[in-house]
Amino acid sequence: MQKKERQSNIELLRVLAIIGVIVLHYNNPLIGGGITYAEEGSVNFYVLYILESLFACGVNLFMLISGYFMCESKKRNLRRPIELIVQVMIFREAMYLARVAFDGTPFSVKTMMTTLLPVNYFVILYCVVYLLSPYINLVLDKLSHKSLRTLIILLVAMFAFHPTIVDVLGELRGEELIGLSSVGMYGSQWGYSIVNFMLMYILGAYLRRGNSKIARWKQMKLLLTLLGTIVLLVAWARVNDKVGFFTERSAWEYCNPFVILTAVLVFLLFSKIDMGVNKVINKLAEGVFSVFLLHNTFIPYLRIEQFVTGNVFLMLLHIIFCCVVLYLICLVAHKIYHLIIDPIFKVLSGKAKLPTISVED
Repeated sequence: MQKKERQSNIELLRVLAIIGVIVLHYNNPLIGGGITYAEEGSVNFYVLYILESLFACGVNLFMLISGYFMCESKKRNLRRPIELIVQVMIFREAMYLARVAFDGTPFSVKTMMTTLLPVNYFVILYCVVYLLSPYINLVLDKLSHKSLRTLIILLVAMFAFHPTIVDVLGELRGEELIGLSSVGMYGSQWGYSIVNFMLMYILGAYLRRGNSKIARWKQMKLLLTLLGTIVLLVAWARVNDKVGFFTERSAWEYCNPFVILTAVLVFLLFSKIDMGVNKVINKLAEGVFSVFLLHNTFIPYLRIEQFVTGNVFLMLLHIIFCCVVLYLICLVAHKIYHLIIDPIFKVLSGKAKLPTISVED
């Protein structure tokens, strides 16, 4: 059977989403530090705020896309999550050994062994959703359009609006409100949770099968709503910042309903683009996961402080240049990895057939 070509408009969206993740980490105080280096109130500062507000939906987009395309299947093969976890392990080990060889990191057998642990929240949570998704799909199939819409309203109210409101109240009090969030004992976890991943998956499935009103909006209406949402997020983040709160806790956390809305609007905009099958875009999109795993390794070496404190146009060029170069470097690593690993998996899968999860009605 001929393999079905992926939709290039959505593949382009996946490429742009991972570029957005690079920008988020360019800004992140613990990784690139862009926002912390920019002078408060400067043009550079607000440009970075706008980029942060636009790309905060990047991880949500990946889960929404998964829900949109995986919602009609009730079979899953264990090979997929195993491949993802093995790639995390190998890339983590390779990055550690590279730091030992080229960056003066002390070598330790203990560290080398513990580095093999597949520590990556996105991959672990994605694998959980992936394996449970046939059961989720079966339940969604049983729901009428009205019941599915009611479910979406309840999920967004309980797991987007409620935890975000709790986080805002915590910011106002200056302390975390333990035990009040609907996500967990210790709050929303900024949306880095299985709850938010499940929510985005179900939202994607709803857009695919729910005949929602927002999916019928014209592109101009979607675009204007998107711009309004970004302005709102920038204002929200800036107000919080002005009164002394770090903005990720509410304005830019993944469970924020407006960050979720941004993901939905961006997805719908791209879903309405008819570009057929573009082999270049589809090839670039193949490396998205490798880019996700590897790009943080290089961000500390990008001289970010020098550019975010300089001319705004040079800063924008620097961001674009960094995103393009990092993507290409990671794409090369992706090609090398799969050139070596794919034949091994092919042999192993031939000798030991992995079980398939299949859910019957």
